[in-house]
Amino acid sequence: MATETDNETLETPAHPTAEEMLERLHAVDIQQFNISEVANQLKGNKQWISILTIPVSAILLVVLTLIGTFVFDYFIASFLFSAGLVYFIAKILDQYDQQYRLKARKLVMQRIAATEGDYGLLPHFKHFLPVKYRHLWQSLPKGRYMYIDQYIQAILLLQRKLEAEKFTKIWHLNHPELAPQDEYEF
Repeated sequence: MATETDNETLETPAHPTAEEMLERLHAVDIQQFNISEVANQLKGNKQWISILTIPVSAILLVVLTLIGTFVFDYFIASFLFSAGLVYFIAKILDQYDQQYRLKARKLVMQRIAATEGDYGLLPHFKHFLPVKYRHLWQSLPKGRYMYIDQYIQAILLLQRKLEAEKFTKIWHLNHPELAPQDEYEF
């Protein structure tokens, strides 16, 4: 005896319909994949460090050079020492900033994985992508989400240029069980 839940699982197709795939494609928000915006969100209140690095380093270079010139009476030596010190401090701040960029990149890769889901999204539109995106749609099913810029470009291209009728026809050719019955009747 089949229960009601067994009948539901038998009736639901294993593949989504073409309309569902198109809805998923057009529902993707590209702004969530912007690494610099995500890094700025992660920085939060610590964003002032990045903003003030250039003015503070310029002021620090001038002040240290002047102090070194007055104390040791060697302008060039004090300038070189000050420039080296400012460079060392800048490297420390750059490593601090690099940590946020890496965290943002990992977060964006997780967002791409969530967008792709278990069934995938972009590989199903491979027939409508140029050849240069081949490495992208081949790597997504394998769980490699490192091609962030190409992913953004491919989604934008599909959202703007994809013809829904052509996609629906190809989807029904690949998944004939989802095609309407009257489409193939003569």
